[in-house]
Amino acid sequence: MPYRNGGDLEMLTTDLFDFAYVPDWYGQLDELSRIALPEPWRFKKPTNVTKNQDTPILERYIHMIFRKQCIEFNSAEDARKAAQFFHVENERACFHTGLYNSRYKGIYAFFDRNHKKDSMLEWYFRGFCDELSPWLRYIQPLPHKPSYYTAKRGAGFNPDWPIRVNVEHILGDTENLERIPAKIRKAKNLPLLFETAVELGRRRAVVEPGLVVPQGYQGKIQYLLPVYLTNMKKPDLVMTLEVMDGYYMGHTCLTLEMAYLNARVVARPLVPWLTELVK
Repeated sequence: MPYRNGGDLEMLTTDLFDFAYVPDWYGQLDELSRIALPEPWRFKKPTNVTKNQDTPILERYIHMIFRKQCIEFNSAEDARKAAQFFHVENERACFHTGLYNSRYKGIYAFFDRNHKKDSMLEWYFRGFCDELSPWLRYIQPLPHKPSYYTAKRGAGFNPDWPIRVNVEHILGDTENLERIPAKIRKAKNLPLLFETAVELGRRRAVVEPGLVVPQGYQGKIQYLLPVYLTNMKKPDLVMTLEVMDGYYMGHTCLTLEMAYLNARVVARPLVPWLTELVK
């Protein structure tokens, strides 16, 4: 396990491309999508054009999981705890991607020391593999699957808890406001309409268990509530809900695509209002 002067754990950069030289990145993602359990990794009608048009959801997922595991590693109190998130020792490094293959074995991202003369980065990304790979033969124990902290009182979304909506913040923030449908954005009763839509979403969650999905934020679980403003069959946007003491606080809105990407970091979304976005 690497150490800095004074015995502290060496800090890892939280950007994958700053951590390692990564050859054929899109080819690596294609291989990962092939060996992982099948799921859609792109949107049907993306609102933003990306360079990676085949696996943009998977690409973003790996970057977020890498960042999360590095933050957890950097925050660990000792080397043993840090190794549960990211193994970094001698010539090898790896982390659990949170994905599984068809034999339900965890898939790991593996690195070894970078000896390329034209790169100053310390690590070289070899690829994705499961526990039976020769790359992982001398690593024991292997890092744990990524997980998120859930407050005991907030274990699972509770639709009976009230939702306090910070309407002033949402409507006063340019990015949040632009995610509201343009045809109602200037409505005089928008604050009331918005709060009513959130309350209806909460009531809907009472009779539709699983409607609300989790997302990871700063190592903790938040929840994503679909908000129906103009059409009760399709949400217009999504409210993020922070778990408080006996209630939820909503102060940020997301587009549906943003919500899918955030939810996927925790688990593959299965609710129709998200699955209809992907192919």
